Amino acid sequence: MYLDLFDELRLNKRLVKLAGFEVAAYWAELQSILKQVVKKQTADEFGFFNLDRDYIERETTLTLNKQLKCDDKLISLGVMLKDNTNPNRIAIAVNGMVAVITDEDTTKLKKTSAVKKDEKAAKIAGIKINMTKAILEPDSEVRAAYERWIDGMVDAQNCRFTKAVVQLFEKTVTEHTPDKNLRLKIIEIATVNSYKDATWAINRVTGFRASTPQKFVEQKQYTGVSDNVTF
Repeated sequence: MYLDLFDELRLNKRLVKLAGFEVAAYWAELQSILKQVVKKQTADEFGFFNLDRDYIERETTLTLNKQLKCDDKLISLGVMLKDNTNPNRIAIAVNGMVAVITDEDTTKLKKTSAVKKDEKAAKIAGIKINMTKAILEPDSEVRAAYERWIDGMVDAQNCRFTKAVVQLFEKTVTEHTPDKNLRLKIIEIATVNSYKDATWAINRVTGFRASTPQKFVEQKQYTGVSDNVTF
């Protein structure tokens, strides 16, 4: 038993050297979670199981962004797979990791361009999931509009804003008007124009509603030219 523990610690030191301390700590937590998954038989037939990102952050202090970076490294090492539709659903290969960290050839750590593309997509998906969690709106239609706004902000600007920004945006819209259709219009304008600040979209909407056709200046009736005027 003690020898097994010693071997595990030695291998973890090797992983730290290859991929960094954060990846090693993250992998150790994933192995711990996998033990519970196997015990409770919650993985699907392909070995995929769900991650609670908030739980992992509490246990390891690794933020969502750092977890996603660790995911990228593990994917590049060939020891992790992600569900294409859900970045929080993964599968890991423990035996594969043993092979990686006992192999003296470190070229496996080099990323190909295809892997980098997948990594970027996973990061963006993770950002969207994290931001969507901040939405408090109960109405499904309005909530969907907020989600489209988040998608647009991230896709257009690769904008990694915080949950506080999302909640402030929603609070500003909600406090401006109880009218559902008007709120949808404000969110739509913010989405199209990639406005992070809701007041910009509100000003656009109120500007449109307040505008009225301009009146021409009233012209005085022509009465002729004065005899005193010379040209």
